[in-house]
Amino acid sequence: MTDTPVDDLDLTPRDLEVAPSRTRRRWLPMLVLVAVIASVGFVLFRTLGDAALFFYNADQAVERRDELVDQRFRVQGTPFGDTVTTEIQRQGRSEIAVAFAIEFNGVVVDVVHIGSPAELFQPGVPVVLEGAWTSGLPAGVEPIEGGADDGWHFASTDMVVKHDNEYRNDNRERILEAEQGTTSPET
Repeated sequence: MTDTPVDDLDLTPRDLEVAPSRTRRRWLPMLVLVAVIASVGFVLFRTLGDAALFFYNADQAVERRDELVDQRFRVQGTPFGDTVTTEIQRQGRSEIAVAFAIEFNGVVVDVVHIGSPAELFQPGVPVVLEGAWTSGLPAGVEPIEGGADDGWHFASTDMVVKHDNEYRNDNRERILEAEQGTTSPET
């Protein structure tokens, strides 16, 4: 022991700088990580949601109509007969509606496409349409002459025509299938 007098000891409390706790330092990286994961998840959900649309020929879509109601999917068929373009009112806006019929393997589907048709759209040229089954025709659209007239129509929002190079390159097997499955609806 040393001989230090007790009176020389300073026992007053001191302010010490305390380092931030480890849990405080971990919050910021954790929040950034959660934000990044949420963003990636959202992008994947949106991207894969579009890629997961089922693709049916017109005859398959009619066969599975009960299970496909209220679901978006793609349908393939060949337009025939007259195409009627009408201006309709939807949600307070004026839009173009193109009504026509498609067929595949002798099965006919009535179609109402909202918006302008693809540039190369014409009867006899297979199309792929994206949309959903809807009962009844929209107000202002007349029944489709030579169509299915079964109380249902395919409400289309997107259209790709077989002549498009993008469609030809990506869907060679579908083109062959469409050409083999197309028959005249009058026969």
